[in-house]
Amino acid sequence: MTSMSFLNDWIKDKISLGVVPIISHRNGDMDTIASACALSQSLGINSRAMGVHVSKLAREVIDELQFEYTRMDANRVALPRTTSGIIIVDAGGPEQIGINLPENIPICVIDHHAHTSDDWIISNQDIHINMPVCSTTQIIFDYITEYRLDSLDHRMRKLLLTGLITDTGHYRHADAMALKSASQMLGEEIKHGDVLDLLRTSGLGRSVRIATLRSLKNVNVESAGDFVVAVTSCSTHEGTVAGSLIHAGADASIVTNTKVPGIRLTTRASHRAVENGLDMGSILSSLADSLGGEGGGHAGAAGWTTNVDNVEAISSILSRISAVR
Repeated sequence: MTSMSFLNDWIKDKISLGVVPIISHRNGDMDTIASACALSQSLGINSRAMGVHVSKLAREVIDELQFEYTRMDANRVALPRTTSGIIIVDAGGPEQIGINLPENIPICVIDHHAHTSDDWIISNQDIHINMPVCSTTQIIFDYITEYRLDSLDHRMRKLLLTGLITDTGHYRHADAMALKSASQMLGEEIKHGDVLDLLRTSGLGRSVRIATLRSLKNVNVESAGDFVVAVTSCSTHEGTVAGSLIHAGADASIVTNTKVPGIRLTTRASHRAVENGLDMGSILSSLADSLGGEGGGHAGAAGWTTNVDNVEAISSILSRISAVR
């Protein structure tokens, strides 16, 4: 039996018993929100897309495409009374969803992260689908195509593609399978430019531009082995800031945010750096294991939340980057 058939059997069983919420991770990026909203719509009235946060970009996209998403209070978790199972999308571990789940409800984890320091505990009533693809929306698309094709309309195709595009850094980290998935998501009638325009005109508000420009004033450029690393700090939109440093020519970027409990570090790596062996997900997962906190992600995009001192955290990352050969 394939992973998809296991997934479908689990979903069919739980949907027949009650409501199945689909919970996104706490950062609320485009991949997790698109995965939750598309899967929820495909499952029908017995499902809800939910989570503690939705990013500005994701909010504007799902509003434009008219998908429903319910914000949750992390301090007062309220699930539907008849919840029979919970699906978690695009989260490498339980700490990444930002809430405590009830212990007596079966869970299904659908994810694609290769590196994480925060592991799920899967019981006999749970399932864990983790596939080596570039975005979780690829897994959701494959499931919907195979088992719920009638629900796959143009809005859902566009939504799923936005998750793939953003999680691959607008294809900079896409592999052949991701490009094939993108083509299949488009189908024969959707124009690729329409989906790109949807992303370009969403989420680029005043606060994003201000955060990016302010962070550029405080950039330190470090040499770490064969790589040029740009380091800065900001209080919001760390992912956008980290990506802008890669666009500016850095092989890797480290952006810190001390406005959260402890310190949160967001990293990015260029396609060239990844091709030359740099894997930020592996580095941050390893550092979280050795120094504490929660870390992991992709080779080209990863994060680490820790109580380690700011200077020590950055130095540790630079040291691991320097060791890449």
